[in-house]
Amino acid sequence: SPEKLALAIKERIRKELDLTASVGIATCKVVAKIASDLCKPNGLLKIAPGKERDFLSPLPIAKLPGVGKNTEQNLKGIMGVTTIGELASVPSEVIKRRLGAIGLVVHRYANGIDDRRVEAPGEPKSISQQITFAQDTLDRHFLEANLRDLCQEICQKLRRQNKRARCVAIRLRYADFETITRQVTLKEASNTNQVIFTTALRLLNKALAQQGKPMRLIGVRISNLVGKERQLRMFDPRAERMERLDKAIDQIRRKYGQTAIKTGAV
Repeated sequence: SPEKLALAIKERIRKELDLTASVGIATCKVVAKIASDLCKPNGLLKIAPGKERDFLSPLPIAKLPGVGKNTEQNLKGIMGVTTIGELASVPSEVIKRRLGAIGLVVHRYANGIDDRRVEAPGEPKSISQQITFAQDTLDRHFLEANLRDLCQEICQKLRRQNKRARCVAIRLRYADFETITRQVTLKEASNTNQVIFTTALRLLNKALAQQGKPMRLIGVRISNLVGKERQLRMFDPRAERMERLDKAIDQIRRKYGQTAIKTGAV
């Protein structure tokens, strides 16, 4: 039964990972997710078929996936909608006129309707990492050190998946909350720390030259991922050495922890 299966999953997670897990059981993904959120920590909540709207109706609209701060403000301020039940009762054409296509999606969710299939995750299309600073800064050494650290973490994940990336992007958020993204496509896909970092650093330096404003967040994203196959370099032994070095560092970190070995700049 669904309950026995849920209990078995919870027990396996506890034994193998020493973690608790909360489980929601329902006829569709969105209701099951909300149920799992409501029974944390370490709970199990089943919503009987046909009772989806009764379960959702009294809950605040913020509990509904897809309802972010802006959507919540629009629903409350413009339409006076505060609960999922109130949202479900609004005619769909009114919701579409106010919120567009996303409005129709959350309206269906509010009525306990979610046709999405339960599927295993597909191949990742990108890998990203970012950090928000405790204080806004324009310290180039500090920014460069954090950028290098982010690139190293991303490249480790990339190598673990036996992938290489063709596109490198950085994301910057300034003290005034202006956020920009800059990206470039590599001539040859790579997963080495130095190639990804050097590319990201060029993008950072260009952005700093254009706008010398203090930053509160920096992020790196690599995309357009391809397999590990590549053209061998006959006249670039340094590149081969860098790849072997990265792999050796990965092995040390897997065995002794992420902080066991660091570059001096970081």
